[in-house]
Amino acid sequence: MIKFKTIRSKVSKIFTETQQMKIVVFLSSVYWFCRKYFLGVEINYPNEFLENWSSIKKNSSLDKERNFTIYQLINFHNQIFENKETNIIEFGVSMGSSLTTICKFCKKNSKIFGIDSFGYYADEIKKYSTSDFDKNYQGKDVAFNNRTRFSNFSMDQLTENLNNITTSKKIDINLIKCHFPKAINESDLQIISDRKYSFVYIDFDLYQSTYDALEFIFPRLEKMAIILIDDYNFINQEGCKIAVNEFGLNLSKTYQTQSGQLIYINT
Repeated sequence: MIKFKTIRSKVSKIFTETQQMKIVVFLSSVYWFCRKYFLGVEINYPNEFLENWSSIKKNSSLDKERNFTIYQLINFHNQIFENKETNIIEFGVSMGSSLTTICKFCKKNSKIFGIDSFGYYADEIKKYSTSDFDKNYQGKDVAFNNRTRFSNFSMDQLTENLNNITTSKKIDINLIKCHFPKAINESDLQIISDRKYSFVYIDFDLYQSTYDALEFIFPRLEKMAIILIDDYNFINQEGCKIAVNEFGLNLSKTYQTQSGQLIYINT
C-alpha cells in the first residue's frame, strides 16, 4: 500500500513552494469548514484576529488554525510577562505572516528577533542542513530560494511593515538574514546570545535546523517561557519530530495541537 507521506512527497515535487503554500491554506479552510458541521464545533474568532488573518493569508505558509495558535499563545505570554521587558524570537520567518501576528499582538516593551535565510543561503541549507530525515526536501530541487518562495519578497518592506505595526508599543524589531547557526554575522550572533527569551517560535522545517534552534535557545529561556514548534506532527517533515525527540525535550511539559504543532512550557 502506498503511504500518504509518499504521495505527499511526490506532490511536493510537482508544485512550487508558493503553490504548495496556497494549496495547503485552501485545503485546510475546506477541512475546518466541514469539520465544524460534522462535529458541531465552532470557534468564535476575535475580530482583531480575523482582520489580521485577512491581511496576511496571501503570503502565509500557515493555515488559519495554526496562525490562531500563535495569536492565543502570544496573548497568554502577555499575561505571564505583563510587567516585564521581554525578548521574543522566531526561527524561520519566511515571508513574515507569523511574525506579523506576533508583532501585532505582543505586549509593549518587547524586543523581537526574526531569523531566516530570506531566500539566500539556499545551497548551503541544502548541503549542510537537509538530512536523510528531511525526505520532502531531498532531490534535485533547492528549497527556500529567492527564485520560488522569496521571488516577490522584500526584507526591507517587511521590516517597514513590522515597524509600522509596532510604533506605539515600544517594540524593537531585528530581522537577521543568515544560515543559522553556520553562517551568521558575529555581531548578530552576539546580540541574540546575550539575552533570555520568553516566547520562541520554531518553524525551520528541517531536522538539523530544528535541533540547532533548540540547542541554542534552551539555555536562554525565561522561567515559564513558551516554545511553539510548528512542524512537529507533519508527516512530510518528520525530521522536525526526530530532532525534538533526539534533543530530549520533556514531552510531559508539552501540548500537541490538532494542527500538528507542539507547545512547550518551561516550568
